[in-house]
Amino acid sequence: MLDLPGLPAHRLLREARGGKSHALNRALEEGGLAEIVAVLDDDTSPAADWIDAVLAASRRLPEYSIFAGRTRIDWPKGIDVPRWARTRLAGGILFSVFDSGRDQDVEFGVDSPRFPSGNHFWFRRSLLREGVRFPAVWTTEAHFVVQLQARGHRGVFVSAPLVGHRVQPRLLDPRVFEERAVHFGRDMASLETCSGPVEMRPWLHRMRAIAALAGWSTAWLGTRLAGNGIGLSARARALWGIALNRERLRHPRKAG
Repeated sequence: MLDLPGLPAHRLLREARGGKSHALNRALEEGGLAEIVAVLDDDTSPAADWIDAVLAASRRLPEYSIFAGRTRIDWPKGIDVPRWARTRLAGGILFSVFDSGRDQDVEFGVDSPRFPSGNHFWFRRSLLREGVRFPAVWTTEAHFVVQLQARGHRGVFVSAPLVGHRVQPRLLDPRVFEERAVHFGRDMASLETCSGPVEMRPWLHRMRAIAALAGWSTAWLGTRLAGNGIGLSARARALWGIALNRERLRHPRKAG
């Protein structure tokens, strides 16, 4: 148990297996959770009114079971932030900024990202009765949410709850950006399998993946002639597309 001034006693749990999914599942299986279960990374800094804002949104929107607030990027002090790091693509892949970009409630996937940032979301404890847990993949939180959406549960972005993401200097390395783009592309392909069967014939799905792979490969070759400004963002996007469609070809989905 851990006593924090002004807050109820907290439990510290230890998980021997490495990986965020194992730590999250350990917390879920341990039990004793309240009606609202929040997921926050250790490099986030919630605003002073964060808890109040989370509870207010959960009460105000009973039709939703999964929620996400806003994430502010807190850049490391004394470092010149490169131009590519301020792009929307880097914000999502490197700094976990997934929100609607609007000061109003927006349902997941309705002119907004399909899933929230893994470092800042919460859900109703009742969802755990579905038996869904965090899979051992890189984007484990996205997989968790999409599995619940496939079962009919709805999610919403709300604007009031705010956390700051304290960016680690190592994330501003172009190589990390490219590596994470590849990881993200692979995981987005596996995420599609959580959504159910495709709405087209398998051979057509495969042909589309081949065509997309050719297009992204051509785009990647073109970016090799560019510099590390906007050219790096374009290269990372191309690597994401290549990884996504290669994975689609390795693990084709079944037709509906």
